[in-house]
Amino acid sequence: MKVDWKHIGIKDLAALVAGQLSNNGIDTILVGGACVSIYTKSKYESYDLDFVSYALIKEIAPILSKIGFKKKSSRHFERKDCPFFIEFVSPPASVGSEPIKDKKELPTKLGKI
Repeated sequence: MKVDWKHIGIKDLAALVAGQLSNNGIDTILVGGACVSIYTKSKYESYDLDFVSYALIKEIAPILSKIGFKKKSSRHFERKDCPFFIEFVSPPASVGSEPIKDKKELPTKLGKI
């Protein structure tokens, strides 16, 4: 599949990234502003995708590199021609201090988020 990185939507990018990681045995949960962007159909626009994962960044980096994202800091990845950046935040996924107990999946044309 050819990806139009300059015009990719946040929902499609989230599904693409989550799928690439999942295909390599890495579970993730999308959190933060990207979820709000998806839920509001971009009425609120976030330009970063925050994922929570128990995997090490050194395990994640080579997978993201395969789709052109380069590590820019300890947990932050960018691709020159993509309007969004990807960040990995520390687990567990939580709302305030309450860990999320029930993970929901959102099916998309590019996979599940």
